[in-house]
Amino acid sequence: MVVRLSRFTTGGDPLWGIVDGDEIAPLEGTFVSTADILRLSAAELRTRAGVQRLPISSAKILSPVTAPAQIICQGLNYADHAIESGHAPSQKNLLFMKAASSLSGAFDPVIRPDGVQMLDYEVELGLVLKRPLRAGDLVTRENLGDFIGGLVLCNDVSARDVMFGEAFLQWFRGKSARTFCPCGPWLVVPEPDEVADLLDRIEIRLWLNDELRQSAHTRDFVFRPETCLNDIASLMDLSAGDLVLTGTPGGVILQASAALAQILTTKLFKDSERKGALAEEATAHARYLAPGDVMRAEMRTDDGAVDFGGHLLQVVDA
Repeated sequence: MVVRLSRFTTGGDPLWGIVDGDEIAPLEGTFVSTADILRLSAAELRTRAGVQRLPISSAKILSPVTAPAQIICQGLNYADHAIESGHAPSQKNLLFMKAASSLSGAFDPVIRPDGVQMLDYEVELGLVLKRPLRAGDLVTRENLGDFIGGLVLCNDVSARDVMFGEAFLQWFRGKSARTFCPCGPWLVVPEPDEVADLLDRIEIRLWLNDELRQSAHTRDFVFRPETCLNDIASLMDLSAGDLVLTGTPGGVILQASAALAQILTTKLFKDSERKGALAEEATAHARYLAPGDVMRAEMRTDDGAVDFGGHLLQVVDA
């Protein structure tokens, strides 16, 4: 049976607790990081809950994924997003990274950096490791629960004009500004034998200003989590507490067009021209995130049995 964990503060140091309805049951013990908390199983975590209960409304909810952590992201992992991005369904897993300092809470503001004109959302399911992933490890559907300790709702916020407009396509810079990785509100910790089944049954949605923009099911993944983890293990090491984002579905603001493709191809080595031309073309046909906009997201199993909580994120200027 899964446990929903909250990392929160009531004015002092961050605490961890089990979410129980509209209340949080603080855990006994000291847990500095997400890696610390994931050393315990869901059953062991339940034994750490004391009798005290706090209203969720009385606490500030923090990201349940803590820095330092590597954040590895999958791109184009839903076919509809690949198509809207101008790609055929990918034959190879697209991987990139975000800075750990981009982590923020599920109700914190998203800060639009100075000069950014093409701020976009990407709702995603996040996988949190509970043990290292190394060269030679083989992840299968049967042993997913030996590696994945928690599941969390995330938003891979992206500055598209930085990603595609700055010198040699700055994906890391365009995705790593502070507040560009909202996580939470809850870290859902399953028992190991529940992980694979849960990952087959998750629905994810995002609304912008109450308009549904993204909606998908994990059965639509191009590359399954075990495939992704094996791909990562062939390239680099991960540690307990590291976060893997599994890709966003279709419905992002940036949509591929012949005009945008022409700008990217003809001005690839003309950095001084490409960013301005890209922003002018893209913003003429779509409205990007601006101060006052509100992103709302939710994630749950398709039968409603497990609710991962939701985001409520307002965009503000730096």
